[in-house]
Amino acid sequence: MTCFADFVKVRSLGLWSFLLAAAPVALGGCIVVDGDGRHDRGHHGDVYHDDHNDQDGATDDGSQEPSEDPLRVAIDTDAVVESEPGEGVGIFVEYAAGGTWTLWTTCDTNTSKVVCSFDLYASVDTSSELLDITGVELEKTDATRLADEGIAYLHAETGADVDAMTFTTTEGAVVRLEAYLDGELQPRFVYWFGNGVLHEGAPSNPLDFEPTSP
Repeated sequence: MTCFADFVKVRSLGLWSFLLAAAPVALGGCIVVDGDGRHDRGHHGDVYHDDHNDQDGATDDGSQEPSEDPLRVAIDTDAVVESEPGEGVGIFVEYAAGGTWTLWTTCDTNTSKVVCSFDLYASVDTSSELLDITGVELEKTDATRLADEGIAYLHAETGADVDAMTFTTTEGAVVRLEAYLDGELQPRFVYWFGNGVLHEGAPSNPLDFEPTSP
């Protein structure tokens, strides 16, 4: 059952630790939905329709296929997102002033009864630094590491909980995110605030995030 609840929303920085500690709350099968209220997944890996219009890049349902070339978007400094653990699939991106980034994940386990397997790569260009990779609320099946110079990696087996990774970069650095769900590129589940708007789904994968202020 799809519920049109706005449980993906902005929250204050002070609520981050509370969100991680909070127990999952059942919302009667509510899930994260697209901007137009659609939800057309079966298993969480089955995302895009195979048939599409090759002439204009649109799928049968009118949505646009993401670009294969990385695009750059704005991410609001100090804006953070809230979502109920276990109630919907999400890959959330946040940036705090001074160079701290947070990537965190949720799944629809409360309704699907399965776990989401995420692989996230965050990188900076050679003129910027990426340091201090830290896992938050990770279990034995999860891991963070420096995949290569300037590339942070998070593997998360997310159920009815939240898994997260934080890292620091040069202030105002552009960060490129490449996001996989169950081994497939899945841009539609990426959420962030940019120019005061909650963006639901990335226009490309990889996607470049540029903070609105350092």
